[in-house]
Amino acid sequence: MAMTAAAAAQLAELNGQVAELNGPVAELNGPVAELNGPLAELTGQLAEPTGRATELRRLGTKVRPTTFAGERLLPVSRALQEILPAGGLQRGSTVVVDSRRSSGATTLALELLAGPSVGGYWCALAGVPELSALAAAERGIDLSRLLIVPSLGGAERWMQVLATLFDSVDTVLFSPRTSVRQSEARRIAARSRDRGSVLIVLDRQGHWSGPSDLRCTVTGSQWSGLSRGHGLMASRRYELEVSGRGAAARPRRAPLRLPA
Repeated sequence: MAMTAAAAAQLAELNGQVAELNGPVAELNGPVAELNGPLAELTGQLAEPTGRATELRRLGTKVRPTTFAGERLLPVSRALQEILPAGGLQRGSTVVVDSRRSSGATTLALELLAGPSVGGYWCALAGVPELSALAAAERGIDLSRLLIVPSLGGAERWMQVLATLFDSVDTVLFSPRTSVRQSEARRIAARSRDRGSVLIVLDRQGHWSGPSDLRCTVTGSQWSGLSRGHGLMASRRYELEVSGRGAAARPRRAPLRLPA
């Protein structure tokens, strides 16, 4: 089909306009090509930290401290070895010391804490302001491996403080000042179990409503050393009842004699 003169003229005009545009486009291609190199380099640099982070996470998993089977049990004093079902404190367990039936629960709680301390493990007194460093030292606790946190803050902070302690120490002695909701107690016990720390709850007023793997109750006590109204108190004999889960499911009663 023959092209008319008018169509040929219009096509020639369009070709001229396209040719005029090719020049600026060619001029832009040069700078774009120059940017491609740095852009590729920058992309590689941005990807590099992600690769490093992945590598660090992988290495962190490899070097994470390992708890051997023998270390799942924290030591206790010889007097308690014969009474506790496992002969020690199981890592990740919650031990409740009930003080509602008789006096002496505070002494028992400190005795439970003393075993791991003497064994070289880190311990903490949390929310027990009446227990000083002197009181801890008198029960044989190593002060160089003891953290004392007299106050845990308000209602919104005490759980956070305990959780932080579980990340740092092996055994925490905690005494609730107000009633602890069951949901809160379960969360705290779960955090202790997850971190492999032992939580000793000194429950003076029945404030702890959560789970316990072991419950120690002082049912009675008697001083010795006094005779006919004179002498020195040498020791104290406690009547202890131990119950709980697993091997401790069947309650057992036994005497416990501790120095005055």
